[in-house]
Amino acid sequence: MRNGGNLGGINFDDMPLRKLGRYFWLAWFTASMGQFVDAYDTLIIGAALLYIEPLWKLTPVETGLLAASAFIGVALGAVLFGPIADRMGRRLLYIYDLVFFVVFGALSAFVTNFWELFAVRFLLGIGIGGDYSLSPTMVAEYAPARRRGFALASMNSFWGIGSVVGFLSAYGMAVAWGNTSPDFTWRFMLGSEAIWGLVVILLRMGILESPRWAALQEQLGRRVKEKANDVVKKMTGGKEASFDAGVAKKPSIKDLFAGKMWIVTIFIWVWWPVADIAFYGSNMYTPYITKGLGLTTPQMSFLASALYWAIALLGYYTTAVTYDILGRRLVTILGSTVMGIDMFIGLALYEMKLFSTSLAFPLVMTLFTIYYYFMNFGPGPFTVAMAEIWPTRVRATGQGLAAMFSRFGAAFSTFYMPVLIHQIGYDGAFILLGSAILFVALWSYLLMPETKGLTPSQIEQMVLEGGIGILARKRGRRG
Repeated sequence: MRNGGNLGGINFDDMPLRKLGRYFWLAWFTASMGQFVDAYDTLIIGAALLYIEPLWKLTPVETGLLAASAFIGVALGAVLFGPIADRMGRRLLYIYDLVFFVVFGALSAFVTNFWELFAVRFLLGIGIGGDYSLSPTMVAEYAPARRRGFALASMNSFWGIGSVVGFLSAYGMAVAWGNTSPDFTWRFMLGSEAIWGLVVILLRMGILESPRWAALQEQLGRRVKEKANDVVKKMTGGKEASFDAGVAKKPSIKDLFAGKMWIVTIFIWVWWPVADIAFYGSNMYTPYITKGLGLTTPQMSFLASALYWAIALLGYYTTAVTYDILGRRLVTILGSTVMGIDMFIGLALYEMKLFSTSLAFPLVMTLFTIYYYFMNFGPGPFTVAMAEIWPTRVRATGQGLAAMFSRFGAAFSTFYMPVLIHQIGYDGAFILLGSAILFVALWSYLLMPETKGLTPSQIEQMVLEGGIGILARKRGRRG
């Protein structure tokens, strides 16, 4: 069976978001806060490293290892939590995956040496990894197909909000204690993560099971705590509606390689880690890079980073209002291309030594505002939108495995960036970031599937038949 509900004339997948009730937006918000805490963690460790590095006299390799430690944990958490969620349900893990974030975020404020901090950062990352597989899955399964793009892209905007809050928090802490008590400053920065994690856990206590996952279990004759149609009625304000849950089968990792699905699986396993070289190579080291390019104090680099992230937030909302019109593929290709060009312009400016002049501040602001705007109106939202590609029965597994591979790119860039800058200089950073994101643009043009407006069953059929990227055009011409 493909339909999860058959309770009347309303088709849930055709409903506009404005007709959904408050519960849908609560569910969307709690999932979005997973993006917030991930961003806050990424940006706050980047800020903390500006203090830890001189206090502990870290080598570039040690700095890179600390920056990458949580990403290694994310890889493990994502691949562990995803398959469990496909078999046991999304809700329970979705609530408690952030316990890791709370406990080990708090402990990170009390470590005494490099290896203790590395260990707690790794364990904190396991919880974030679980959320990588669960939060996009929940939104992809809660949202109507017609406006799923808006729901996912606007959810991803919380990464930008978390970045702004992270940088402003770092700025406030740096101004308050950075000059007088640098050791307390970085400990307070890292310990503050536990507060946000606790807030999100409390919010999620009221969230019900994914209706599409529950519908598949019902079709397979399994008992569920919350019936799918009851959840949908809560989202529609009490109205009964039919919806597409996807193909009802037992979950199997083989589903990720069935038919032409293997092409999309490999596409994403390559796409995301390369994209994360461009994302995290800049995101985590934004204060580090901007300070090195001429903004001489940590306070100035934090403030500048918050300013251009605040402006770049508009990119997420541009994506949200256009994703269901322009589609995922065009937005990703356009944004990636502009980002790549922007980085090579930065390389030219660096070689011309313009960052050593009075133009440093406006040049840095312009360069990175453009970069982050088109990251957000471009490839960034696809990191959550890709969750809609996988069949419902293996969605969390597919998203978790994809997130695991993505962490290889994130860990590589965060480990290698300080080493690269130390060995080659900032021109090496521009080349690495620009080359990685231009590859993403080309790879997206070749193989990215277009999923706008399609239901889970329609997406699965399209992918199994190979209707993706430039292959879709060739298939269309033959048809």
